[in-house]
Amino acid sequence: MKQKYSKWVVGAASAALVASAIVPVASAASFSDIENSDHKDAILALADAKIVGGYTDGTFKPNAVVTRGNVTKFLGKWLVSEGYEVPADYATKARFTDLPTTAPDQELLQYAALVKDAGVFKGSNDQLMYTKNMSREQMAVVLVRAINTVYGVDLVADYKESDFKSTITDLDNATANENREAIIALEYAGLTNVKAFNPKNTLTRGQFASFLNRTITNIAEAPLTVKETKVVDATTLEVTLSDDTKHTVKLETPLPENKETKVDFEIEGKTYSAVVTYEVTEVKLEAVKAVSSKSIEVAFNKAVDFTAADFTVNKGTVKANVASVALSEDKKTATIELTSKLTEGEYTVTVAQKDKDALKGSVKVENEKVAKLDVLSDVAAFTSTAKTAATVGVKVSNQYGEDITKLNHSDVTVTVAGAATAGTLNADGTLNLTLAAGAKEGDNVIITLVHAKTGVTAQATVKLSAVAAISEITFGELYNKDGKTLSQDTDLSKDKFYLPVTTKDQYGNAVTNLTTINNEVLLTNSNPGVVTLSAVKTVTINGKEVNVVEVTGTNLAGTSNLIAVSKTTGKSATTTVAVAEGVKLSSVSVSAPTEVLSANKDAFFPLTVVDTQGKEIKTLKELAAVKQDSLTESAGYQIVEVTGKTGLFVKVPANKVEANKAVTVVVTTLSGKVSTQTIVAKAEAKPTVITGLNSKVATALRAKDVAGVTVKNTDLVVEDQYGQVITDAAVLGAIQFEASVEVGSASEKAFTVTNTGNTSANIVAKAGTTETSGKVSFKLLDGATPVESSALTKTFSIVSDAQFASYTVEDVPTIYANAADGNKVVAAYNKDIVVKAKTASGEVVQLTEGTDFTVTGKPAAGSAITFADKETTAKKSVTITINATGEELTKELTYSNVAPKVAKVQVVKEGTAAAAVADSTKLEEAKAVEFTATSAFNLTELAKLVDFVVTDTYGVAVAADETAGVKVTLADTTVVPVETLTLTKVSGEVEFAGNGTLTAAVNKFTAGAEFNSLVKFSGVAGNIVKVTATSASN
Repeated sequence: MKQKYSKWVVGAASAALVASAIVPVASAASFSDIENSDHKDAILALADAKIVGGYTDGTFKPNAVVTRGNVTKFLGKWLVSEGYEVPADYATKARFTDLPTTAPDQELLQYAALVKDAGVFKGSNDQLMYTKNMSREQMAVVLVRAINTVYGVDLVADYKESDFKSTITDLDNATANENREAIIALEYAGLTNVKAFNPKNTLTRGQFASFLNRTITNIAEAPLTVKETKVVDATTLEVTLSDDTKHTVKLETPLPENKETKVDFEIEGKTYSAVVTYEVTEVKLEAVKAVSSKSIEVAFNKAVDFTAADFTVNKGTVKANVASVALSEDKKTATIELTSKLTEGEYTVTVAQKDKDALKGSVKVENEKVAKLDVLSDVAAFTSTAKTAATVGVKVSNQYGEDITKLNHSDVTVTVAGAATAGTLNADGTLNLTLAAGAKEGDNVIITLVHAKTGVTAQATVKLSAVAAISEITFGELYNKDGKTLSQDTDLSKDKFYLPVTTKDQYGNAVTNLTTINNEVLLTNSNPGVVTLSAVKTVTINGKEVNVVEVTGTNLAGTSNLIAVSKTTGKSATTTVAVAEGVKLSSVSVSAPTEVLSANKDAFFPLTVVDTQGKEIKTLKELAAVKQDSLTESAGYQIVEVTGKTGLFVKVPANKVEANKAVTVVVTTLSGKVSTQTIVAKAEAKPTVITGLNSKVATALRAKDVAGVTVKNTDLVVEDQYGQVITDAAVLGAIQFEASVEVGSASEKAFTVTNTGNTSANIVAKAGTTETSGKVSFKLLDGATPVESSALTKTFSIVSDAQFASYTVEDVPTIYANAADGNKVVAAYNKDIVVKAKTASGEVVQLTEGTDFTVTGKPAAGSAITFADKETTAKKSVTITINATGEELTKELTYSNVAPKVAKVQVVKEGTAAAAVADSTKLEEAKAVEFTATSAFNLTELAKLVDFVVTDTYGVAVAADETAGVKVTLADTTVVPVETLTLTKVSGEVEFAGNGTLTAAVNKFTAGAEFNSLVKFSGVAGNIVKVTATSASN
């Protein structure tokens, strides 16, 4: 659907032009009875425009029903305000038979003539019927006509052209098709947005004023604006204006590629502007240059998403080793760092593109050379009070501005004059000056440096000065590479925090020697109870060596001042290190269960926990991560997660829920927050009524199919006496029921129903039956007696193959082909083709391969799949032929030779894994278990309480083997053992050993102590299982 009224919606510019007509500012019109009217603004706006008037008593009567005569005057005055003139013969030529020229209301006579001649009012049987009330559908018709007259906008044609769909529900109540179309037109134009228009109802004077004012406000002839601009090429635009005319514009200056640009241009003498982007989808390599002794920069014409693997660098035929590739923030520049320095010659950068030719660019470079020599200070400090030697810093730079003093100092010749007799340049950039006898502070030394190989020289005059000592100490901001905040929860073994320290001597020269710094600077930590800090050390930050103080430990939340004092000058610097409070629990709230609390059934009370950062904690893992706080629930209860639901719950075990007795749940945080919830339990829930069947149970049976459909008790949707659907698999599995058809009915002719053990029923279409459907009744049994009030009657249809109207093939998951075995299809991963037939009336039946259809072209297990070079997936189309019709369907299968890996780990209830996996039913995860032994708890003990199920990346689930350790053998025979067991304290006293390893154990625990266990297979964690020790350890 096109945008509503796109051709004529008023724009910002035109809105400003008509503002004086539509915005009720200090209006000259004033009516005594509109102050509280919803239509006040519209009435005043129209009064200002001389379109409406009031009564002689100063009222407008907004709630009075508007008549056809009122509307005639309102619309006539509007037409006059738009430049229309009252016909000159209004007084001599009557337009309506019930309004003669002799009528006393001459104003009505004038405007009746105008609206008639303008085509707005046509009348009924040549009558205006001006005294009769105007209905809403009539109002719609005259408004739409008036809009066409004034603005030349045919709303009806516009909404039909735009394929606009009305949402008004009572259009059928309109008297005529013209009326219906007019109502839809008003909705299309945004003049009404009601669901029910009530076509035959009347409307008030105030309501009509609002309709007319919205018409004037929303619909106007907008000045031409730019509707759409398309870039044809660098100098050509195709511009569509708001009147839908298209214009080709030529630009004097070519547009830059892939850059948002504002352009000004003229169309028919009028200036317009637009913001455009000349999008060049083809990536171009714009420039290649050397930016350091080991780095090459590559510039592209647009943002790219290349990876390091896409870049190769060659010098001639020799491939250079790439250490790293870094993309700029705008992704238009890549900096390639090589493992060795650039040497003289031409380097070619190649950037691979998928399915396109590679990009190439070259740069010619010179060998690294000395380009500049600098004396770094205008003073040379005495090395001792003996004043026989002094030092000053020197830097040797290459053509990229990098410091290469260490490698080139020996090639620099030093000549001195003045107060020095000799000079020696050291690898660290220190120029040692041997001073002449009698040298004193203030004497000058003239230094000349010459690099003989390149001819680069430098000369400087330095003044001898007092012995250098650390005078200035500056601390930088606390640094963490990921920008994290230091807190009680910070794991400093993983997240390093550094406080940069800059030291300078009295001459402004940087002092970087650690021995000097730690000897001359006294560091004092004011509050080691909050944070502990190292001595000054050197680390690498963003590729540069920086002197820092490292945070080595955090304890309490708070601040500590680090004070650095120069032992020689007494000057000091102070900075504050803040340790944020670790996350705690801000609030805890226990809610009433969403299900009825009934006796002898586990109850789950929703638990809402919010931490001090405002985050709601919804999993046990998140709860365990809160190190500075914890939860304690009522004794015997457990905080758990519930499968299929989001959030935490307090589980009250069934044996603690007694009929007509209160169940009170109390949850307390370590920081003192408490929440309580008390509910009185009702009588034990019992299966009461069958309300449906599982959606997977087929209700369409094929004629001649002797297998039929089997409905088990676990397929029933059963509610208890409280109207709750029973979901407990054990309860459903214990339900007894029977299925039957009414004796002597057509259903009995249709089906044979066989009940087995009161836990399942088989329904088969009778051979030769002519029935096409029948009803089967399902009833719960009380002993051997059917409970009539529990009955569900379900209609089953009988479908013959002749009724099949269409066939579909379901999508097939990716199939694994073992690369190590010649890309052969692995049987355990080979998926069956599932074909379903559908009748014209919607019944769906699954067909049987071989009997109903054949599959050709599908590689069998053990067949080799051909993969393209370096590709890990391959496609294979198979043909499915329907035996009955010969119709052929095709399906594309995807094969992958990427070995299966662990994708999901589930810790489930003990003794359920193997059966659940084999039956492909939903696994029930274990949330909490009780440990009754007094020996150490470890993986072996956990395996006695739960089962483990691992699902691989192809969706195949396998139960773990717990006979010797815990391991799973994936369907491709890969053996994956448990990797680690991680234990975290919940409550009570516990002592862990080897935590986070395969041999993790709880060696000591008190009775009632709780701890969480988390296992990982190949780095993939399972669900957390809370363990409660029922007795203390030995």
